[in-house]
Amino acid sequence: MTPSEPRAPLSTHDDLSVEIISREDSARRDLVVPPSFGLHFPRGWRPEPVKNRYADGMERATIAWLKSYGIGCKPEEEATLDKFNCGMYGGYSLPMANWHAGLLVTQFISLWLFWDDVQVEEEQGWDIDEVIAALTSPEPPRCASRYIAAWSDIGRRLQRSQSDAWLENLGATMRQWLENAKVETGMAKAYRRKGVCPELSTLFDVRTVSIGMYPTFHLIELAEGFELPDAFHRHETVVEMKRLASRLVGMGNDLGGLAKDIANRWLNLVLILQDRASTRVEDAFQRVVDIHNAEARDFDRLAASLPSWGAALDPLVEGWVQAVRYNVHGFALWESTADRYQEYRAVVGNKALIAPVAAAA
Repeated sequence: MTPSEPRAPLSTHDDLSVEIISREDSARRDLVVPPSFGLHFPRGWRPEPVKNRYADGMERATIAWLKSYGIGCKPEEEATLDKFNCGMYGGYSLPMANWHAGLLVTQFISLWLFWDDVQVEEEQGWDIDEVIAALTSPEPPRCASRYIAAWSDIGRRLQRSQSDAWLENLGATMRQWLENAKVETGMAKAYRRKGVCPELSTLFDVRTVSIGMYPTFHLIELAEGFELPDAFHRHETVVEMKRLASRLVGMGNDLGGLAKDIANRWLNLVLILQDRASTRVEDAFQRVVDIHNAEARDFDRLAASLPSWGAALDPLVEGWVQAVRYNVHGFALWESTADRYQEYRAVVGNKALIAPVAAAA
């Protein structure tokens, strides 16, 4: 995940020959987006409707809930929260969820994103145990932090409907994410301050966890209204499908957030590939798009090879796999349209480095 606000002047990037301009300025120019930059998902990944029918209500309720804990009340925080487009965030990624589950997950992921920006990436809050305890313990939190209080409220509501095993799995994946986020933040700050450029494979591995999909796979179960057994989650094909889905969301994040990351000198797969391959930034951008589109097809090939878990479980597995597809597609759509990512544009000549979500391939 990337910081929410540019911390460097928006100007031409000397090393990359990339100009960072506002979305309004880009609209006044004769810019082109090559068709090859489109993110193509196989047929069946785009839901109908594409956005949850409760999205607007979920946004209003989520913002009100966050503000009840003192989150998003200050003008700068309110502006950051507005750029999240919470209704789009939850509505695109959970297009079929009912009101109750859709709202709970939207509140979870919106709190998570806001807390990640403000607390984790700025190293203001690294107590992993406090967050895990807030999510999984029925006891009220000892910490007075507004974030821990909000996490605790989420945890208490999850505990009413989810099994102890599910909560334990969610806590384990959140811990994994938190530990990985600390590693990534250290790498990003070394890149920003000292120009230390990690290997592309190293960043890809870190981003695969830090993008946050591993806890989200359990939240998808919540939204779908069932829990899948550990044997399913441990199956080698499912493990690889989760890895691919996580990579897809990570690539969508970095393609959508390229302008912001250039302005911030923040880690981005496109920039690291450009540096390591000594290529033009637009060629690196195209390469990441190509990897994304190929791995979306790989996900479907793996899904088609899944074994049967029996007549009772197979429909649930099929529903979960389809919900993962919708979730990945929805995050890509959000990243390609939300103000958080699209307030600025990265431009090379008359070419805009934008990766729109294209029609199904």
